[in-house]
Amino acid sequence: MKLSPSSLLASLTFFAALHLQAASKPALTPSDLVSEALQKNPEVRFYEAEINAARGGRKSAGQLSNPEFSATYGGMAIVSQVDGMAWSATISQTFDFPGRMSLRKAIADRDIELAQLGLLQFKSQLANEVRARAGDVILLRRKEDAARSVRERLEALVAVLVQRDSGSVSALLERRILEASLLNSDRILTDASKAVREASAALAVLCGRSPDDQVRLGGAVTSFPEAPDLENLKQQAARTNFDLQQKRLNVAKQGLKVDLTKSERWGNITFGPYMAGQTAGNTQIEAGFVFSIPLPLWNKNKGNVEAEQARTQQAEALLKATLRDLERDLAVERAAYLAELDALSRWRPESEGQFSDAARQADEHFRLGAVPAATYVEMQRGYLDAIDSLIESRRNAWRHRMAVERLTGAPLSGGSVTPQLTTR
Repeated sequence: MKLSPSSLLASLTFFAALHLQAASKPALTPSDLVSEALQKNPEVRFYEAEINAARGGRKSAGQLSNPEFSATYGGMAIVSQVDGMAWSATISQTFDFPGRMSLRKAIADRDIELAQLGLLQFKSQLANEVRARAGDVILLRRKEDAARSVRERLEALVAVLVQRDSGSVSALLERRILEASLLNSDRILTDASKAVREASAALAVLCGRSPDDQVRLGGAVTSFPEAPDLENLKQQAARTNFDLQQKRLNVAKQGLKVDLTKSERWGNITFGPYMAGQTAGNTQIEAGFVFSIPLPLWNKNKGNVEAEQARTQQAEALLKATLRDLERDLAVERAAYLAELDALSRWRPESEGQFSDAARQADEHFRLGAVPAATYVEMQRGYLDAIDSLIESRRNAWRHRMAVERLTGAPLSGGSVTPQLTTR
């Protein structure tokens, strides 16, 4: 469909306005986006509230139960004596068996640690996801730019050939070859643009923005340091992996629950003063102290103790399974990361620029008649394929690097060991 001059002018004005609007926004670094995401993400409030709830449980674990007051009132009759009343009153306080309150406090402290660890884990994973999305957006935009440059060259060249139409069969065939390549480049550009929009929307939502907000990223986002050996990664993960830390805390918490359940077979201790009196015949007043404790003769709480011991075994089994899965995932992700680094190492720093220059030179020489249409089209296709291979290798390496950092709970350090993308 051919656009009218007025429609073409309106479209150009619209895209120019969008470009100026995006360019006017300050460029953001991944650290800026991480800070923004942590500030705006609503799930952070959930984990903070979980910590407050755990702290409330800690206060409850350290409080004594309220004292109890009981009283009786009634009549009393003694043969050959004047009838009178009888009464008694008791104030009793229930105390935990020695050591039980400290166990409850220790369990509540573990709950607080688990809630705090959950918040740290969420923040770490959110930061990791933001950095992963930011790198993906940068790389996909590079692919989109390359596809757009090829399409613009083809479109301009087809327009020139239409004006130069000599009516010859060879000119017509060349034009058809270029038009077919233009349609194919349209498809490539559309797919690249859709991928950029999808990645940009995901990144914007993570940062608490509107999905259609265009985030302008500045600086080199993706870099690929050398991966430590697998044993070092395992040792790092054993210290800082959040799942492992949570499983260890659960094992420690279950051990405390077993001790608490064992102590509960003795029940609670009740102690307090009492007074009693009666006025039948004469007045009598009695005072003293009340003390009671259940005797674990029949119910020794064995069932609950065995249940908590079984849960402890489950927690220990989960810890071992988590460690096993972690070591497996680390080995897989590290091997995949090293494979992508090996592929990227074969790219010379100047290769990307050379392919781009070759695509432009093919366009210039085709216009001069020095290059046939088949060579021109093959060069444009080869440029897109090479850039696509480079970008996909970097995307895969970036994804595996983020996975390794997520598994270890710590970033990889060191300079990039692969050529950086050019800023051409």
